[in-house]
Order: sequence, then structure tokens, then C-alpha cells
Amino acid sequence: MRALHHVGSPLLRALPRAPLTAGAANWTFKRFAFAGRPEKVEQNLYQARTSLMPPARTRFAPSPTGYLHLGSLRTALFNYLLAKTTGGQFLLRLEDTDQTRIVSDAEQRLYEDMKWAGLKWDEGPDIGGKFGPYKQSERLPIYRQHVQELLDQGKAYRCFCSPERLDEVKKLAMAAGAEMPGYDGHCSHISVPESERRAASGEAHCVRFKTHGHGNFEPLFNDLVYGFYKPMPGSVDDFIIMKRDGFPTYHFANVVDDHLMEITHVIRGAEWLVSTPRHVGLYNAFGWQPPTFGHVGLLTDPQKQKLSKRHGDIDIASYRNKGYLSEALLNYVVLLGWSAGQGTKGTSEVMNIEQMIEKFHLRFTRGDICVSNKLDFLNSKHRDKLLVQSPKYLQAQVVPPISLAIRTLEQKRAGLPQLPEEVPDHSMATTFDQLVPAMTPSCSDGPGLINHNEAYIGKAFELDQRNYVNAASFVQRNRYLFWTVPSKVYQQTLSEGMREFDHLFIRTSETTPEQGHIDAPRSAVEITTAFADALRDIPADESSWTVKRLQEVLNPLMKSIVGLRSIIDDSKSSTETREKPWGFSIVRWFLFALQPGPALIPSMVVLGKTETMARIQKAIDSVASDPSTEKSATAEHV
Repeated sequence: MRALHHVGSPLLRALPRAPLTAGAANWTFKRFAFAGRPEKVEQNLYQARTSLMPPARTRFAPSPTGYLHLGSLRTALFNYLLAKTTGGQFLLRLEDTDQTRIVSDAEQRLYEDMKWAGLKWDEGPDIGGKFGPYKQSERLPIYRQHVQELLDQGKAYRCFCSPERLDEVKKLAMAAGAEMPGYDGHCSHISVPESERRAASGEAHCVRFKTHGHGNFEPLFNDLVYGFYKPMPGSVDDFIIMKRDGFPTYHFANVVDDHLMEITHVIRGAEWLVSTPRHVGLYNAFGWQPPTFGHVGLLTDPQKQKLSKRHGDIDIASYRNKGYLSEALLNYVVLLGWSAGQGTKGTSEVMNIEQMIEKFHLRFTRGDICVSNKLDFLNSKHRDKLLVQSPKYLQAQVVPPISLAIRTLEQKRAGLPQLPEEVPDHSMATTFDQLVPAMTPSCSDGPGLINHNEAYIGKAFELDQRNYVNAASFVQRNRYLFWTVPSKVYQQTLSEGMREFDHLFIRTSETTPEQGHIDAPRSAVEITTAFADALRDIPADESSWTVKRLQEVLNPLMKSIVGLRSIIDDSKSSTETREKPWGFSIVRWFLFALQPGPALIPSMVVLGKTETMARIQKAIDSVASDPSTEKSATAEHV
């Protein structure tokens, strides 16, 4: 009960004897949770209160047995925010004692992924610090020294049981109905001289912590999220602290490291809650003050399954490769089990790292957290901010993922006869043709491995940047900025979306466009050819093929192409014939096969004259090869 005078505020400090300011005496706290800031407090009071917090020292201690995932990034972020909001330090430590499972590039990937996400550490393996080394494999003498200390005090003992015997003990306990079968204490009664003699002779052994009988095992602790926690009777056995290979277990090494590195707060996943009594027992055995623990809810998918490699917990590099912004991903992660305070005036879920630091507190959601579908939304919001604040930075972030998405589709096309699954538009059965010439520099790594022209991709991104959500959706939406349009797609959209093509007219103007008269119906070939004729004399160089010049030439033509339709006016019981503009639709047809996309004339500038004229010619050929359009056009002329 020693912690009852503490409150789970962002500082976890003792309550002041006198109010800080007027009204502070009326603060109320949730006693059952001890897990948050005051329920009602003005922002300036809250800021004044955080200014009195002692600096927190926190750490993120991943194992290089895999890559950084969503759940581990959230753990790192919460610890980072607590350190920064209190003016403390955030440490990075590698728990690499499980040498058999280490992934060769996991350490380097960890540094890259965390830096990309925007998290910087004050001490760590790569930058050092006064509490190093920061790799557990380099701290073995420290662990052996502390193990020996517990052995000398009779708080630990050597266990010479073979793995086969331990398996048999576990099977017998489970057969007897034990829910959590533990060690039976077989070696706990070996005398110290005999234990030392057998160890000196080279007999394989581990070292176990003696959880009972020495008066120091008091597993009760006050968690920031779950309140006072005590393990079920018999759930903590004499657990191993030093393995047979001479490496410490996680339970032992993290306690020693956290104490020697002066860690004040440990925020981690709720799966470690049941193990924390062991850690508290070790702290008590050494006579050390445990840090403040906070166990945040596990991340689950919509089916309530814990996120894992099989169930949606992909590594952070995958989010980067898919074109999500680091600011958006951090924003997404911080909201998984934490809130800045919904319902408070001026509070927004859209935050950058500085705003997270300013608003951070220690009130977490209790229980499992189902991952939300807000990432695309948050990515769009941060995109909008960056478009104003740093458009060049935004483009540098998204162009490589867009290029990767194109490369992925090309690789699949090279190996599969059918279209890739990433294309959701089933109404356009054959969606892609060849990459546009501007996308493919002269060098290539082989089929489907083109070194894409990222300068061209950057120009394409600028055309439609306000509709960017992620790389895959952007490529799908703007497919015809990167690939040419297949002839069969022209034919399909001609029959499905351009049924009135052969009933169109070109309005000729004698005075003004509004007073012009409707000329005779034109065939589809004639109308499409009119665009080619209008553009043919414009030089292809960048100084001539410009938005301004194309607008001067094409805008009158696009506005002059109309269709006639009958409008029934019910009030007058009469029928009127009105014009329907068609010029812009025709341009979108030969440029993008009617696919929604960016502005037409700026797109023609990015595509260039050669590609634009090639598309018009392919559209003309598609119309000319369609018998229905020519018959219709002939009938109209007759």
C-alpha cells in the first residue's frame, strides 16, 4: 500500500500539499485506475502542472529477432513522449541475449525505421552514453556479477535438471490439472558446497531465482493502467535468471539494466503484466526501487485476434513502402489506446510529434485495442499540411513508394498472364499497356525491373497530389499517367461511355460562341482528328508545349463540341432542345479512357507532345476500326 499517496499523473509525483493555482484544489482523480491527468482542468493549469514534473528516463528495448512492428513502434512512441514531455531522456537498448533467433539485418533496420518514424534517442548502441554498453550481449560480466550476488545471499540457486526432466515435470503437472505448471524446486535443496563443486566440474546448469523463503518476494505493485496487481497464488515459480548458455533471461537482464540505467518509467504491452511480479521480486531482492510500470492494451484485429505476423502486424518498413507518411503513422499509432482528450475544445486527433509531446499524459485505455481504419484519413490530413508547409519534403517522401508500386505491378505483369489484383476496376478488363516512354530511361535491370524516372513521377504527383492517400491508390487512380492506354480499352469505353459520339456537332461561331450555329453532325473520326490537327503545329519543346499554349488552342475546340438532347419542361408541357458539352469528355477519353484523374491540359504537358499525339492516333484508329461508329456516322451524313 506504499504507493497509495501517488497518483498516475504524467509525473506520477506526490500530490502537492497546497493548490498550485486557484481552482487546483478541486481537481478530482480516478482512484481505481491511478492512470491519468485530472478529469477536469484548464489547459494552462495542466501545463503548469507538467512543468513541475521530474524528468523521466524511459527506454525502448527491442530484440533484434525481427523487425519493428506496429505494436513495438507504439511502445517506443509512448516511452519517447513521456521522456520528452517531462524534459527527460529516452534510451534505446538491444536485448539480444537470444542469440539463436537474431536476424542479421534487424539491428540496422531498427535504426532506419525509428529514424524514419521521427524518434530520436538520447543514448543507445549506435551513439553511446554514460550508462553503456547498450547491447545486452556486451553486458554479460555485469549480469554474472549480479547473479553471483544473489547466489551468495541465498536468493538464487543452481539448477542441474536436464531439459528432458523439465519436460517430464511439466507433462506430469499438466496431467494433474495444473493450469500453469512450474518448476518443482528439485534442485533448491542442493547444498552450496555441492552446487559449487558440480558447477566447477563443468556440469551444465542454469540459475534460478528463489521466489519464496527469503522474505523479499513481494510481487504487489501499482500499475498505471490496471491499478494494484498481484499474481494468483502459485503462478510464480523459481524462474530462471541465467540460462545454461551463460546468457541472462529477459526477466533478469531487463531488471538489472533498468536499475543501472536509472530508468524511472516502463511502458510496455499488457502481455508483460503477468511477468512483472517476477521483476518486482528481483527489485526487492536487490533492495532496489522498481520503476513505475504502465501496461498498455494489446493490439487486436477486428476479429479480436492479437496482431501478429499472421494477423496484420506488418513491419514499419512496409508502411513506408506503401507511401504512408511518417507523421501520419506516428499519429495513427499514438491513438491506439490513448487520446489527447476528445470533447475538449480545440482538441484534434491530427497531431505532429511536437503536438503529441505537448498533450501527452498517462491515461491509457484499459483492455485490448482494436486497430482502427484511420490511417488513410490521417495520411490525407498530414498530406494537406505538408502541401502548405513543405511540398518538396512531401514529394520526396511519396515518389519512391509510388515508383515501388509501379515496379511491383510491372513485376507481376511480367510473371502473370492476367492483370494484378491491385487493379480494382473490373469494368476495365485490360487496364495497362506499356509504360509511357518518359517513365523508362535507357537503362534497365531486366524485364519488369525498370529504373523509373522519378523526376517524371514527381511531375505526375504534382498533378493529382491533393488526391494522394497512399502509393497503391494513387497509381491506380492515375494509371494512365504511367502506362499507355490499350486499344481495346478505347474500344470498350467508346461503346460504354461514348454512345453519343456519333451524334455530336461542332458549333461554328460567326460572332460569339454563344451566338454560333450548330454545324452538321461529325463522325467520331472527324471529331477526334480535329484535336490532332489543332495540336500538330505546336512544337514539342518544353518552352512551347505549355499549359498556356495548349489552352489557347484547345479550349475553343473543346467548348465547340456539343451534343443535342431533349429536355421536357413539365410546367410548360413542352420539349426543348439543349446543348450538352462534350469536348472535355472526348479529351478525357483519348487521354485517360474516361478514367477519373487530374486536370487534362496539365496532364498533356506532363505526358509530352509525343505521347499525347500517340494517344490521339490510337483513339482515331480505335474509332475507325469500330463498324458501328462508322455506320452511324454515315447514316447521319445521309
